[in-house]
Amino acid sequence: MAELEYRVMTPEDIAACREDITMLTQTILAENITQHYPEDLAEQYVSKMPGYIADGSACVVGALLDGELAGFSWAYELAIFGERRLHIDMIGIKPRYQKRGIARHLVEIQMEEARKRGIRILEAMTTKGNAAAYTWFHSLGFEDERVKVRLDLGE
Repeated sequence: MAELEYRVMTPEDIAACREDITMLTQTILAENITQHYPEDLAEQYVSKMPGYIADGSACVVGALLDGELAGFSWAYELAIFGERRLHIDMIGIKPRYQKRGIARHLVEIQMEEARKRGIRILEAMTTKGNAAAYTWFHSLGFEDERVKVRLDLGE
């Protein structure tokens, strides 16, 4: 079996892997968003990625095997009270490639990219019900920072 190639993706890489990135994004949205959202939201996200990469506001890292996308991680830069951060928005790994350490390696590359940009904080958010993701992020050294709560007042 060929070795996985990890790389920071270019707009051209996004175009070449568009179908797989869109499919993984659809899965991520379905598993993590309980509210109603547009059917084409995954396509909307993926169509914006090349521009975000080009302007330097996002970092998309891919894991490829013989040119096929095995998984990706998308993070974008933000500032909270002047503190620059790299926020991991999505991590998607095709089911046949899961449990191989790919997601961990993608995040490690994003850590390197953050350091290159002079960013000292990497953050992510997960839903309360996703205990596996919560535990996994903590295994990488992430710590709880805030807790988001909500109250549904009905209609």
